Amino acid sequence: MKTTAPPTEKRGAARVPVALTAHCRIGSRYVRDPIADLSVIGLYLRTREPAREGTPVRVALALPHSHGPRFCMLVGNVARIDRDGHGHLQGLGVSFAEEQMSALDVDALRDFIGAR
Repeated sequence: MKTTAPPTEKRGAARVPVALTAHCRIGSRYVRDPIADLSVIGLYLRTREPAREGTPVRVALALPHSHGPRFCMLVGNVARIDRDGHGHLQGLGVSFAEEQMSALDVDALRDFIGAR
């Protein structure tokens, strides 16, 4: 389960760095942690909340918008677990399951990413 940054980029979409805080449900636990980057297909959550690959994740997020924040619920699964050299959890890569998200939430995410 210990992973480090891959030598080659395998993501299907570019991620943009963000400074946003998410309210998340990881499995059956709730956390409030920062998001480091975001794309239309996933995000990186800086958390120390333990999880296994495949664990369901729901992320409530307020995306900045010119007319005020757009609130959305992003749904996916843990795709990657990052640990430091001592084995301490550093964060989780989350892959979205777009078919489980509302069209409004997907549009809000695409608009936010597209504006960056």
